[in-house]
This record gives sequence, C-alpha cells and structure tokens, in this order.
Amino acid sequence: MYGFIKGDDDKDYFFHANELIPSDHIDKLCEGALIEFDQQATPKGYKAKRCHLLNPNHIATYVQPHYCLTSRTPAVHGWEVIEPGEWVVHGTSSDSPDEAKKDMIHSAELIGANAIVELEYYKTTGSRPGQGKGIYYYTIHNYRGRVMTVAKRHSRGTYHADDLQGLNQRANTLKHAMLEKTAQSKKKRNAIWLAVLAGLGGCWVSLPFLYLCLLVPAFLTVLIIFGCSQDFDSWLQPAESQPS
Repeated sequence: MYGFIKGDDDKDYFFHANELIPSDHIDKLCEGALIEFDQQATPKGYKAKRCHLLNPNHIATYVQPHYCLTSRTPAVHGWEVIEPGEWVVHGTSSDSPDEAKKDMIHSAELIGANAIVELEYYKTTGSRPGQGKGIYYYTIHNYRGRVMTVAKRHSRGTYHADDLQGLNQRANTLKHAMLEKTAQSKKKRNAIWLAVLAGLGGCWVSLPFLYLCLLVPAFLTVLIIFGCSQDFDSWLQPAESQPS
C-alpha cells in the first residue's frame, strides 16, 4: 500500500506501508487519519519515514461508496467488507449487456447492497412466435454477482459498522415475499387454465362444431394473455445454490 500524506506545511509526502510503525496498524490507516512522520527530501520529491498513527483506535467511522461498486474478483480494491453477502443477484436484458448489468445493479440496490463481486456475464436464448409460422430465437444477456456491504474508514465518516449491517436479513425477507408473490401468480394461472378448459368442455358438448372452431382462437388468446404465471423471485438466489 502506498499513497501521499498532506503535511501541515502543505507539501505532499510519498508514503509506503513499509514505513508504518507498528506494521499491524495498517488496517487502521484511512483517509483523514493523523500521522506523525519524519520528513525526507529526495531528488524525486518528499518522503514520509517512520510513520506513526496518532490515536489509531479513535477512528471508528465509515463512509460508503456513492454508487454500487462491481468487481470480477471476490473483493473491491480499497474498500473494507462490512457484511459479506450470502446472496447472488441476476440481471437480464434482450437489448444489450450494459442493460443487463444495469438491471443487476438495480436488483442489488433493492436489498441495500453497495457492492457486487464475483461478477459474471453469460448468455441464454429466448424464443417467441415469429411473424410467419416459425419460432423467433434471440439472445438474452445476463449478469450475476454476489452482493456485499463495503465501506471505508474515514475520520469524518457518518456511519459506524453496526449501522451498515442487515444486508442478508433484508435479502432473506424480500426473497420470502417474492416467493409468495410467485406462488400467487401460479395459483392465478392454474385457475385461468381450469376455467378455459371447463369452458371448452362445455362448448364442445353444447355448440355446433362451426361455432366451436370460432371460439377456440378466443380461448387461446385468453390463455396467452392471462394464462402465464410470472416469476418474481428468481433474480435473487442464495449464493450456495449457484453453479460454480
């Protein structure tokens, strides 16, 4: 780890973690921390030597990122994990990978996550009736990643670690609510199918064949519009259930 320290003389001093004494204070180093150090002038500029954190145990406040961070690795560089995520969010779009990623980030924000790690892009194939007699196939863009809460220690931070907990509990609560919503949608679909089949059966017995042929397209239209259930919960899955 390295960076620059703004001295009280308004000069910038190059800092390297090797100069921090004791070295185990590296986890307490953060923006806004007060550091005492020896100055050294070099041909390339100023260096901070023999650095000591002043009041290292007093900085217990954090700042959050201004937007949801993403990373293909298991961590977000420069940010501390406050609550590791036990959930994976998915985003999909038939328009573009960027739209699928936006959908995934929106899903993460629904449960209050501010970071997504182990980001993965993949494609699936969708289909729908074509304008002719055939089936039209198209690409669906997908992103998935594991959510987490991250923050950064800062002397002027407004959050404590306890304030930023609760991600997994929120995800679990929302998952159960969405499962119930999906179940209700399936019940509605089953009721519509039963009603349509009962109607077709009654028409088959009571109506002439010609009228029956005219009514079948209407029944099929009802099934297409109202007879499909909606999946409200598959965008949020436990991390252990995801393919490796």
